[in-house]
Amino acid sequence: MCPVSAGHHHSSAHYGNKDAVRAVIVSAVALGLAALAEITSSVVSGSASVLADGLHNSGDVLTSFILLFTFALVRRPATRQFSSGYGRFEDVATLLIIVVIIITAAVAAGESVAKLIYPATYSNIPLSLGAALVGVVANLGVSEYKIRVGRGIGSESLKADGIHSRIDALVSAGAFVGIGLAGLGLRLADPIVGILITFAIVYVLAGTVKQLYYRMMDAVDPTIVDEISGAAKSVPGVLEVHDVRVRWVGRELVAVMHVATNPKSTLEDAHALAMRVEDAVCHEVPAARLDIHMDPGTAKHKHAVVGTALDPDDIDEDHDHHHDGSHEPDDHQPLR
Repeated sequence: MCPVSAGHHHSSAHYGNKDAVRAVIVSAVALGLAALAEITSSVVSGSASVLADGLHNSGDVLTSFILLFTFALVRRPATRQFSSGYGRFEDVATLLIIVVIIITAAVAAGESVAKLIYPATYSNIPLSLGAALVGVVANLGVSEYKIRVGRGIGSESLKADGIHSRIDALVSAGAFVGIGLAGLGLRLADPIVGILITFAIVYVLAGTVKQLYYRMMDAVDPTIVDEISGAAKSVPGVLEVHDVRVRWVGRELVAVMHVATNPKSTLEDAHALAMRVEDAVCHEVPAARLDIHMDPGTAKHKHAVVGTALDPDDIDEDHDHHHDGSHEPDDHQPLR
């Protein structure tokens, strides 16, 4: 994260956020109690759908443990092997959560198809309805809680788990409706609703998969690049800003930029200017951590460009950067 003063300070993201850990623990407890209630009632009532929903909520408790492990791991300091720290493991955790959602969705679909072929016989319908309602309330509550906290701290994995809980509320609601209709004599309603819920799970999951893909491809919102570039250009003494590259590492934005300054500046002056640029950018984009390369003036010069696109006409020529003020920062940016 960004420093709060112009002192020589290089900090990193703080993953020991108490709100995040509390959200995961509270969610695990709530879903664990809901799963226990559903599984217990299914044993008494013989409801296969409530049993499946209880097992599904038990899977949510597993994803909560994945998040707790993630928060513990990403707090570890960087090593020589993992010199950028462990922030990327949040993306791995998101992938694991997606896998859990897919597996539970497949199980739910299998149960629904099986009951469609072999209609189930329900007993003690009120108890089954009550258990399904507990699942709805528990999942809705923890979903809103985790999504709100995840947005507040910029945690994609926590938001993904919150979306998972929102989907699970639909699953429980579907079980409630299906059991209610089955109690009215429409026994096939329960498996049909279950199949529809499976399609809803796949539809909602697509958004999480899309966001994970963007993270894995180091894509960022182009407006963030504009904000970082604009903040750097606003610092007195900065002649030009170019080759701005930004990517997410967990909850931290890692930005690399070239800043042109007076070629007659001393090393001490250039360093002081770099720190002022860092303060200005961090004030505008608090999640950013900067790596600044200072250029001596805006004269034409050569330097390697890694991870950015070249024009076809430049492939057979030396790749020169003309620092004449006409270079647009977004020319070398990966677009979302």
